[in-house]
Amino acid sequence: MKKFLVTGLTVLYISSCNKSTSEPKFAVDPNSVIKPAIETKKTLIVVFESETCQYCDKLNRDLKDLKLRESLAKNNVDVAIVDVNGKRMVTDPESKKVMEERSLASVYRVTGYPTIAVFLPEKDYQLFGVIPGYMPKEYFVRLTNYIGTKCYEKVRSFQEYIEKGEQC
Repeated sequence: MKKFLVTGLTVLYISSCNKSTSEPKFAVDPNSVIKPAIETKKTLIVVFESETCQYCDKLNRDLKDLKLRESLAKNNVDVAIVDVNGKRMVTDPESKKVMEERSLASVYRVTGYPTIAVFLPEKDYQLFGVIPGYMPKEYFVRLTNYIGTKCYEKVRSFQEYIEKGEQC
């Protein structure tokens, strides 16, 4: 009986440690975001992630935050999540060439996760900037405001925009 109880508790413990998410991490095909964003001239943020990255998981949860989602919509910004080891075919926003996710990550020399890359329609989707590492959702909202208000045309950097109290 004691052995049965220990075995049962062990199984219960192991199963409680497993991640339980409502959908797989890379459930949304990034090309279903990238291509329409380019066609409709929306600003595009590509987030490069890996399967085992804890900060990527945190950023994914943040991207579901209502305030952040509202800011993305208000500022006409779409976000595509790319698996740095993935084999799905995606469109490179700059060259418009189709390649595997892992090749796209290589093109942009992604070595840390997450990596946030910004592409602007006004610049024909040439890479505008890269932010390595995790960005808290409050800063992500500020980034979308910086982009949406086109403050990048008047203020040299996102950092300067923050330092100026989010003023252009």
